[in-house]
Amino acid sequence: MAVSALIVALTGLALPTSAGAATAGQPGSTPRVINGDLSTAGQFPYLVALLSANRYASEGAFEAQFCGGTLTTPTTVVTAAHCVVDKGAVAGPRTILIGIGRDLSAQSLRVVEVAAVTANPAYNDDSAANDVAVLTLAAPVTDVPSLLPISPAEAASGLSAGTALQVAGWGNMSTTGKDFPAVFRVGNLVLFPDSTCGGGASYTYNGVKFDGFDVGDADPATMLCAAGVGGAGQRIDSCQGDSGGPVVATVAGAARLIGIVSWGEECASRFPGVYTRVSAEYDFLVANGAIVALAPSQPPTITVASEASALKVTFVPASDGSSPTAFAATALDPVTGQVFNCSTASSVTAAPASCSIAGLTNGTAYQVTAIAGGALGNSPATAPVIASPVPLATAGTISRVVNLGRGVARFFVTATADNGAPLTALRVVCQVPGRNAGTRSADITGESATVTGLRAKRYRCYVQAINAAGVSNGQAIAVKLKRR
Repeated sequence: MAVSALIVALTGLALPTSAGAATAGQPGSTPRVINGDLSTAGQFPYLVALLSANRYASEGAFEAQFCGGTLTTPTTVVTAAHCVVDKGAVAGPRTILIGIGRDLSAQSLRVVEVAAVTANPAYNDDSAANDVAVLTLAAPVTDVPSLLPISPAEAASGLSAGTALQVAGWGNMSTTGKDFPAVFRVGNLVLFPDSTCGGGASYTYNGVKFDGFDVGDADPATMLCAAGVGGAGQRIDSCQGDSGGPVVATVAGAARLIGIVSWGEECASRFPGVYTRVSAEYDFLVANGAIVALAPSQPPTITVASEASALKVTFVPASDGSSPTAFAATALDPVTGQVFNCSTASSVTAAPASCSIAGLTNGTAYQVTAIAGGALGNSPATAPVIASPVPLATAGTISRVVNLGRGVARFFVTATADNGAPLTALRVVCQVPGRNAGTRSADITGESATVTGLRAKRYRCYVQAINAAGVSNGQAIAVKLKRR
């Protein structure tokens, strides 16, 4: 697998004893900002440089820089594990310094010592899975803004293919040689579909086609794939020396750390760059103090759907920096004062969490509110949403069947009652008994439906009615079709 050789090359560069911009251009080593833009003052204030302590003492910050990182709290920097791990050994904190500032050659560059280095114990240097580490600083940095890592809930609701991203670092700007900037560069990228990051699918962006990584080469559970395309069609990518640096997206109006520069094939090649998926490392980051845990300060967003004697509530967490572990909803009958509840754990998939409040009276208008909660407390309640449960429709029955031959039959039906919730579908459904295959259906118009394609001799047929409460099936009858 190509990644193995690439990661070996990187880890050889990453350890402070052998790192440095001067050696970061070894052939085959990666990652990599190619075709990026010069940063501006105040941009990416949380970007830091990882410096070899030995080389810094003798050659200065520019030659000592070997990776990037992100200040996520006043005392923690998040970087890539391959920057600090070599053959399973984690670099000692005294071998690394943190540089804060845009220009590595500037006398104003601030340097901070490191007190501890912790790599994710699940990091695999062959596959690059869980490529993340936390550096704990010897002294807090209180006058520089930090960047909050994205939570799983925010990632599920706020990230999708095509999301605009930015990557920044002091990495190589050349695809053919060594050209390392003293002032960091910024690259504009977009998030690629998960299918390109372990599914082998290609992706075309701004008219430029990128190949995807096959299963076994990349894992979308712990990795993101991304790249950019400039106005002249040039590919934008990170490169050697950018490893460990931040990939940033704006989610619900707030900047979040969503990726960490990890690996790739060649700089700005036909493949996208591969980045550690930060939301997949959330528990590790929390456990090592790289995320300030917050109680939910804003209520979730909810939608309420009517069901038979129930209301289904779907929750989307607020982007307030918290990571709620559960949601609860309440339905109040304002006339009787009765209260009904449901609750659910936060979703661990892209689908939002939901629960159904059962035991309600059809047709009654309820006031539905909800909260998000976690170990540190609960959010305020949402504003009430007025909703009424509805009953299932009462599906009609088949009263007569006329065989028209050639696999066509006309079904005459009795009336269906919608029970106060307008029908969204009304049809006759015929199934071959004991088999899922062979189902045929047709919409009911007036008092009949004409079903075609009936190739079997025997069917089980019934009226199916659908309204906001769900699906209601009428009594099924056996239908035997004679050939005509």
